[in-house]
Amino acid sequence: MVPLHSRISFSFGIALVLLIGCLIYIPQWKHYAPIVHQSEQIPTYSTPWTVLFVTSLSVALALLSSPVKRQYPVLAVISKVVCALVICSNVIFLLEYATGIRFPGLDIFFLPDATSERISLYAARPTPSSAVTSLFFSSAIVVFKSDLLWRKRVHQILLVAALVLPTIAGVRYLGELFSARHTFGPPHVGLSLPAVLLYFLLGSGTLGLSFQSRLQNAPGAEFRRNPVHPV
Repeated sequence: MVPLHSRISFSFGIALVLLIGCLIYIPQWKHYAPIVHQSEQIPTYSTPWTVLFVTSLSVALALLSSPVKRQYPVLAVISKVVCALVICSNVIFLLEYATGIRFPGLDIFFLPDATSERISLYAARPTPSSAVTSLFFSSAIVVFKSDLLWRKRVHQILLVAALVLPTIAGVRYLGELFSARHTFGPPHVGLSLPAVLLYFLLGSGTLGLSFQSRLQNAPGAEFRRNPVHPV
């Protein structure tokens, strides 16, 4: 019989798909960054910081759902540290939007021509909606622990909160898809269509953690792992 740990790989597979997609996207940013004009409008693309947050959370998700026979504590620790960094970064961005104080050094890597007036200072930053969504996702992964019921409940509440804005935006994008115009307008609730897709994939993989732990703790799971028992 195939071991249980080798069959429970949905979250790990989603994490790998997200990680590969994000790693392909990030190097492409510098090719079209110079044509981003200074504007107060919400960007229609997934900003590099948004993709970087999804990349980091994909790594954290992959560590927690790695298909190993025994979950090593160091994997969980590294996952929590990654999520903590994402939380701190999003708090900084939200404080920027709330206070108007900018930290231009945060975008040096993503803006190849930072002195150009054609590039907005917020061109690479996540929108407030994206920052809030990433904050909820990272918090959901941080509090997750399969053997504590209250932490699983908090994890589920945070995950639902993380999916609120992507769901609203996704419903409106679907409405435009089936409308007579068949064209997408400006981003809804501050989330572009690629960002909505990334967050839905991340949400499905994060939700898979709960099902994975449920199957691992199900009656008979220990017997399947160790079919030979002394009589």
